[in-house]
Amino acid sequence: MKNLRQTFKSVGWGVMSAVFVLQPTLAQAEIQRSFLNPSFEQPVFPFSSTGQPCYIQVDQATIPGWTTTHTPKLGTTNCISTGYTLFGNIIEIWKTGFNSVNTATDAGNQFAELNAEENAALFQKLCLVQGESIKFSLLHRGRGSATVPDVADFSVAGNSIVKVSTTNNGTVGTPVVGANTTLNTPASAGNNWVRYGGTFIYNGATADQDVRFTALSTGTKFPNGTSNLTIGNFLDEVQFAGDPVIEFQIDSSSDLELQNPLLNPPKIKIVGLVPPGGINVDVAITGGTAIVGTDFTTSTGTANFTITIPEGNYDGINNSTFPILFTVANDAVFEGNETIEFQVQPSSPSSPNKYIIGSTTTCGGTPNLKSTYTITDDDFVSGTVWNDANGSANNTFTNIKTGSETGTNAGVLNAILVDANDNDRVIATTPVNADGTYSFTDVAKNKTSLKVILSTTPGTVGVTAPQPSLPANWINTSPLTTLPFATSTTNITGKDFGIEQLPNTNDSTATSQPNPGGTNRVVVPNLSGTDPEDGTLGTGKTFKIVTLPNNGTLYYNNAAVTANQVITNYDPALLTVDPNDGAITVTFTVAAVDAANREDPSPATVTIPFTPTVATNPQLLLVKRITAINSTPFTNIVDDASSDNDNNPGWPNNFLQGRTDGGAVKPGDELEYTIYFLSSGNTSVTNVNICDLVPDNTSFVTTSFSANSGISLRIGSTTNFLTNISDAPDRGEYLAPGTTPPTSFQCVGNNTNGAVLVNIVTKGTSEDILPNATAPGTPENSSGFIRFRAKVK
Repeated sequence: MKNLRQTFKSVGWGVMSAVFVLQPTLAQAEIQRSFLNPSFEQPVFPFSSTGQPCYIQVDQATIPGWTTTHTPKLGTTNCISTGYTLFGNIIEIWKTGFNSVNTATDAGNQFAELNAEENAALFQKLCLVQGESIKFSLLHRGRGSATVPDVADFSVAGNSIVKVSTTNNGTVGTPVVGANTTLNTPASAGNNWVRYGGTFIYNGATADQDVRFTALSTGTKFPNGTSNLTIGNFLDEVQFAGDPVIEFQIDSSSDLELQNPLLNPPKIKIVGLVPPGGINVDVAITGGTAIVGTDFTTSTGTANFTITIPEGNYDGINNSTFPILFTVANDAVFEGNETIEFQVQPSSPSSPNKYIIGSTTTCGGTPNLKSTYTITDDDFVSGTVWNDANGSANNTFTNIKTGSETGTNAGVLNAILVDANDNDRVIATTPVNADGTYSFTDVAKNKTSLKVILSTTPGTVGVTAPQPSLPANWINTSPLTTLPFATSTTNITGKDFGIEQLPNTNDSTATSQPNPGGTNRVVVPNLSGTDPEDGTLGTGKTFKIVTLPNNGTLYYNNAAVTANQVITNYDPALLTVDPNDGAITVTFTVAAVDAANREDPSPATVTIPFTPTVATNPQLLLVKRITAINSTPFTNIVDDASSDNDNNPGWPNNFLQGRTDGGAVKPGDELEYTIYFLSSGNTSVTNVNICDLVPDNTSFVTTSFSANSGISLRIGSTTNFLTNISDAPDRGEYLAPGTTPPTSFQCVGNNTNGAVLVNIVTKGTSEDILPNATAPGTPENSSGFIRFRAKVK
């Protein structure tokens, strides 16, 4: 109950007898043979916000191993509870010292109060074996009275083992011992705790059973004299365990004959508590084709030996397997694969510590009594076919695997061992494994002039080998036939090959568009492809322009492309075409090149259709930037992700300097605004008037460029400072806030803070056109800018 709470101790050790210590465990076993988190030490709860001992009620999922019958409820606490779930089937944990209740001597720092807010049981489900003798141990303490004990029932599958009875000063009541139970004399454990322990014979069916604790009465009473079952019955260092269960981890394994120590020996797997002194598991060799003393030796030199498993609490997962140790004779004799059959034997009747042979994964399931180990005869020739994606082999047998290459059989490859001195007669043939490995066993020793051939066709022993070959779309990066080699008394390894798959290039057709005319260019549709090893091919990859268009000129990075030119680190924006004038279709071919520098043998076609040139399609692009603050210029180039206006190829190089925002500014700071313009259509523009509203919270600076000039206009390389008033032929004017602009100017929004008006070109005057750009900065007067300054209010 929340009026007297304390959290519980760390994972503890419970004494089963004077010498038998139960080790802690934190992980759930495949079957469970002993209590997990027996001392309620996990998790380690924090103290209160003032650093004092405290209690906490948390959902059962927070306490590893333990389950409660408590109905869902919002728990309470005076501990720091950040990160813990208080609502659910709650379990109550105290920290030692809360309400002056300390854990038993050497019993950690946390313990449980049996009931939180209602009469509920705490339990774990253990796999019990019919007829086994089980040791148990627990710490119990009363809470509310020095004279009236708290009483709790410790039961298995609903049958009471013992009813323990303890006051808050450690006085033991009269325990009630259940059937088939032998109880040791209860003993003081310090700080008014009492340790109860003994043995219990389980006669039920082999199965997972609830082992639980239930409060029967407490020394804390309600006014009507009945026990308040939500206060009292402290519990700690609980353990209940029979003999550990063992079996073989798997029923078969193998290693090469030369492998000592063994990589994959048979292993004994164990679940449960092993007492001090450990256990000796008896193992016998009961079959197989290998001969002990000839092909292998055991620790005893005979077919019978033992495996020692040290003291511990094993969960079947963590550090719960123990290898069978034996040594295989690497005899360099061609004898084929041999087997050894190991079998676990029952516990010796004379052994002080016993074990049970059973399934460690299913309670009552069939165990792996036997494990067969295969000694793989390793008198062989072997190698690997590598998917040499980067072509590092370079048509040699060196540097085939230089990084992340993986093995492959290309779906159908065969390795064929031949005698080069006998017209490439086949000695042995074997399919290459999916991982690229292959091996020939029992190869004759001291044989000269052997070769290995890769082919899609299997060989036939005794006849001439088929020709080396690969599946369609695969090519070799190394030769497909090894150099001649000789066998000796050792294995031949590393007869490796390199192959890789070719890339594929995608055809591409652009949407029909007006011919830009003249020397104007358009961007070519993105080149793309795929490669089995390299994945998607596109930006940043390599492409080869195989054939050029016959009715236009390709450019890459403003340089004319030549036939068979290889473009590395491909940037789609840099590949453009200047088509011949008129309604035409420009085509050229391209091949993707993979990381192995192998190109698609079937180039793709890029098709770009054009309609007749539109003679009158003027266009003006505007880009606005902040180019200085307090006369400090910004010369960096910034891309505005929200607009494509600054990406047009007609802008002069390094022209669009400035920022898209001024960052943090303060009153009095002076900002310089620049409106860049570009004639980007396919014909000149005329009659261009620009209105730009002075930004809010700033005021127009009238003397930025001279005493009466706050506006600058640059076209090409010519700069003019414009007055602030309407005084033709001067083409600039500043409108005060609230003034209505002339109808020839279209301002976006109301003039609430002032406006800058500039007539860039006027039809019918000597400066009547802004020619269209045909290349970056060409002609010079196809672009320019307007500039003014404003001060932050």
